Amino acid sequence: MTTFLATLGGKLADTWVSLLVLPGLLYLAVVSAAPVLGHRHALDHGLLTARIDALADAPAAHAPGTVIVFGVLLLVAAAGVSRLAAALGAGVERLWLGDWPAALRPAARALTRRRATRWAAADAAHRRAVAATALRFAAESRGEPALDVDGPDAAGTEGPGHRDPAADTVGLNEARNRIALTRPARPTWMGDRLLAADARVHRTYRIDLTSAWPRLWLLLPDTAHAEVRAARSALTAAARRAAWGLLYLLPALWWWPASLIAVVTWGGAWRQGRVAVHEFAELVESAVDLHGRDLATALGIPCEEQLTATTGLAITRTLRKGT
Repeated sequence: MTTFLATLGGKLADTWVSLLVLPGLLYLAVVSAAPVLGHRHALDHGLLTARIDALADAPAAHAPGTVIVFGVLLLVAAAGVSRLAAALGAGVERLWLGDWPAALRPAARALTRRRATRWAAADAAHRRAVAATALRFAAESRGEPALDVDGPDAAGTEGPGHRDPAADTVGLNEARNRIALTRPARPTWMGDRLLAADARVHRTYRIDLTSAWPRLWLLLPDTAHAEVRAARSALTAAARRAAWGLLYLLPALWWWPASLIAVVTWGGAWRQGRVAVHEFAELVESAVDLHGRDLATALGIPCEEQLTATTGLAITRTLRKGT
């Protein structure tokens, strides 16, 4: 038990230092240096060194009581700023996932309509290309000449501006999927990526993922639990890093290099958040694909072979309990 408690205490201490103290200390250092350097002497490290030496030579800096009190206050302030970043990170995560507050609902609806319009145009272009491909293959199978969708140019040959759009179905499909995998219903890509997992599972298996996921989670093996938790934790960590980027905008008012820190931190966190959301959604869908039959069996619904829409609908009716 002593060894266990010592190991647990060490892990907690490492986590406390890495998540709370170190980022907070770095932020406090930037906040303290910003008014000293200012915009005019932003990169003058000599000025900063001179100010630190002046503080170190002060009589109070040599009093043990003062040093202890200052150290404790510094650690508490670092932990407090880190907790503030965590709280802001929760708000950033909600914004990323499209769960915007009431004050931003009009902007959310406008962005959602814009994304839906772009997605509809991309989807229509892809459908036209697929139809052109089908006509081309049908003509070739009958031994007829392939249809020229755009027609020849003035010289009677197909130029680069008259390329057959049927040859670009893959590219058009990827262009549509970059906007969203299904028709957008949120103002952000991340929010639609999570909704797409629900929509695709329901469209394929007729399973209501909201009702099925808690039960399915109880049936997943430990390895699947670890993978899903890791992806979810990566999203939380990315949102927290984005919150740090927002906090660095405050010292940027006095010290312009802090704005570069804010931009780089936010940009990297946003990219990591997109990757984490995609991985999380893929893992959720994979859990349904691989263990949906286990859920049906656990509920007493026959499913000996592949999971079908009929079986999925029975699962949904059982879990929704008439609601």
